[in-house]
Amino acid sequence: MRTVLRLLIPALAAICLCSCSKSFQDIKVTSCELVSLSPVGLSAMDLNVNVGVDNPTVQVTLSQLRAVIKMDGVPCLNVTADDVVLAAKTEDVYPLLLHGSIAEGFNPLQLLGLIGLNDLSPLTADVAFHGALRSGLGKDFEYTDISLKDLLEKL
Repeated sequence: MRTVLRLLIPALAAICLCSCSKSFQDIKVTSCELVSLSPVGLSAMDLNVNVGVDNPTVQVTLSQLRAVIKMDGVPCLNVTADDVVLAAKTEDVYPLLLHGSIAEGFNPLQLLGLIGLNDLSPLTADVAFHGALRSGLGKDFEYTDISLKDLLEKL
């Protein structure tokens, strides 16, 4: 009996982890709206953003949200966000508070140019976060060189 349990528990854990991965793939971002942008000193800013999310799966917690915005491959802005809990089987709008700080070596005056930039093609983002189910099982996700122009066109 113990031998069966020793084989069954890892098998069930593997099945759960595989199903978690599929669950995360079903979640879709449906909208994104900048509510406010507030400068914090000369080298940082806070952004309030409303993000529409369609979550047809179980409750998911997104934590350790961080991104690096790059202009022509050079890091210009480091962004972090508070944790977000996506309710199960809902399509809802979630307010996100983003904290941005100018990357080391990037000129703060160039940041003003980013705000009025109409052509987003030189901007890319590296995004990472940890997604966890209500049970605590989770996975780290990392996406690199996402074109902000393409991303915003899909929303």
